[in-house]
Amino acid sequence: MDLKKINKTKFICTIGFLLIICTISASATPDAIIDRSRTQFPDISASTISYINSKCNDVKSDLFLISDISSITDYQTGASSDTAFVDNIDLLDDTTTTNVVLIHSHGDTFLLSSFIKFKDDSKLYDNEVTSGMDSRNSGFIFAGACSSAKYTDLGNSFINKGFDTYFGYKETVYTLHNALFYSEFFDLGTFTNVPVSTAASYAADETKEEYGDDTSVANYRLIGDSTLCLRT
Repeated sequence: MDLKKINKTKFICTIGFLLIICTISASATPDAIIDRSRTQFPDISASTISYINSKCNDVKSDLFLISDISSITDYQTGASSDTAFVDNIDLLDDTTTTNVVLIHSHGDTFLLSSFIKFKDDSKLYDNEVTSGMDSRNSGFIFAGACSSAKYTDLGNSFINKGFDTYFGYKETVYTLHNALFYSEFFDLGTFTNVPVSTAASYAADETKEEYGDDTSVANYRLIGDSTLCLRT
């Protein structure tokens, strides 16, 4: 199957779903979350913000191709803090087959722990997920931040709370490469019966084709079920 050619068919489907999106109430319990925290940090240009926003918009359209996702909360200025991010996840509709969370932000490590950073300078560690997040029936989280999976503690805290799979990076990831990667990841990953591991491999290849290098995105790690399909 030519993965590039199928984009034309998918575009036609997307147009139909966009018509449905317009009728969805903003107050509906969300099935998915997009968090654009990276756009709120001072070390970023206007053109990079625009690029991130365009890729997040692509992801948003793709997620609506999953029949069980009818409402997406898009935090265009990101969560206000680490605790707010956890609270936002707790608002997800737990009857949805697989909730999806995408966050693009800063990340790093301290001692032997990974964390995700927010615009108020707060940092989300595994203990905050363990103590502050409600248990869930399922879910997939894409933690698009540097070193978000260098250590497995943060990812495992989401798994222990009921998420099926956690995606993160083991080292530094370039901002533009990350944005392209998750756009391509969800482009393929929202087709029927495509495992997240296949979507990740495809996204790495597409990033390499675009930028001539996939070094930063190729250091990803899937924690939990790498055979999870977002759409079945």
